[in-house]
Amino acid sequence: MRRTRREFLAHAGCGTLSASALLAGLGRFALIDALAQSTAPTNYKALVCVFLFGGNDANNVVIPYTSYFDQGGYNDVRGSAVFAVPQADLLQINPPSVPGITFGLHPRLADAFGGNPSLFDVWNQGNVGIVCNTGPLIQPVTRDQYLAGLAHPYQLFSHSDQQNLWQTSYANGPKQTGWGGSTVDRTGGSGGNFPAIASVAGVTVFSTGLNTRPLVLSPAPTALNATLKLFKYGNNPPEQAILDALTSDEQDPMPALVQGAAKITSSALDASASLSTDPTINTAFPNSSLGNQLKQVAKLISIAPQLGVNRQVFFASLGGFDTHTGQGAFNTNNGQAGLLSQLSQAIGAFYNATVEIGLANQVTLFTSSDFSRTFKPGDPNGTDHAWGSHHFVVGGAVLGGDFYNQYPPLVLGNLQDTDAGSGARGRWIPTASVDQYAATLADWYGLAQSDRPLVFPNLGNFSPQTLGFMSTAGGAAARGRRR
Repeated sequence: MRRTRREFLAHAGCGTLSASALLAGLGRFALIDALAQSTAPTNYKALVCVFLFGGNDANNVVIPYTSYFDQGGYNDVRGSAVFAVPQADLLQINPPSVPGITFGLHPRLADAFGGNPSLFDVWNQGNVGIVCNTGPLIQPVTRDQYLAGLAHPYQLFSHSDQQNLWQTSYANGPKQTGWGGSTVDRTGGSGGNFPAIASVAGVTVFSTGLNTRPLVLSPAPTALNATLKLFKYGNNPPEQAILDALTSDEQDPMPALVQGAAKITSSALDASASLSTDPTINTAFPNSSLGNQLKQVAKLISIAPQLGVNRQVFFASLGGFDTHTGQGAFNTNNGQAGLLSQLSQAIGAFYNATVEIGLANQVTLFTSSDFSRTFKPGDPNGTDHAWGSHHFVVGGAVLGGDFYNQYPPLVLGNLQDTDAGSGARGRWIPTASVDQYAATLADWYGLAQSDRPLVFPNLGNFSPQTLGFMSTAGGAAARGRRR
């Protein structure tokens, strides 16, 4: 006699895998994306977050060249530090929004791999923008307000809390959903059952929405079809039978969330079965932590049409930026210099891969980090926790070759510093919020303006709400219109 699905689940396997265990597994493997509310747009777009864990020292990434030797400037404050970058070694740039002033990028951002461009090369091509002095904010705040204890972001200067604030775009306190996952909640995801969000750096709050969980992939060199097969719980028939029961449309229907979650698992299995060989990317990627993560992202982007996917969000990461000591000399492979070299090589390769697969204008990579570091060194080879930071946005749709938001005056104790007097260390108060930074990216991805408050609750406290570094049309034509 034929059983209903409820009866089947109640009796299947004598404890091999109950329905509740299956649901726990689905949550653990981050595959629930079942309640998408709208149809995704038909044109493909992807966002790729590269999170720099530990707090990247942005004061050593973008450095004033023209005022390098000014009193109280970079040389005065950092000239004796082990990690100080000599003016002659800076990669000179002239952002049009700051006329008449030359800046310099850290020299390791010119490092390239395998015939690919470096991050500096991609800047020179006009496909990199720098968003200056950005950080978690509840509302715009002056130093007087900060010193009076008004509108402080939650647990400012704490690694774990600031990572949460950056990934959720909510500075009031901890939150369990990230702005990446929440954006997918509102835009309807991928346009199919295959998950719209994937992480190659574990499950993170950035990728988690109310109805969205990330597909978690192993980085290269693991074959993409092999890592997709990890979503199968085994080869024994009762497990697959439970999955079939959950996805069946026959009698005794299961709740929509359960059924949708199981269908996404089936979609991952179907995708792995359809990939008889690993997708081929001809671009050479460095065999580094970030290089292997971004190679896997590029492979998944390359098969988006095969998966029926037209919207994707990815999370990758690079750690080691907590440089209280051992920040390292600028010309070594240790400390921050080595990490910036890895960042440059991996991003250059990834951008080249998007060109190879014809999606450079439709894929935007951006960086985030806990916070920047104090301008004044904590010791000769280290820096302490700070606040406002500078970040890279990379892609053909970026209005690149320029700064967005105001670069802070690097003067200890000035009105942009949280501290005054002899104790001033150069913790720059952000003049752009994570909300504005993230909303600019989410708008380009397809988030409706009416949905902004649902993803970014504090965005209404800021004007303008977006920072203008993205174009709906990428490439030289878009940049020409801006100029």
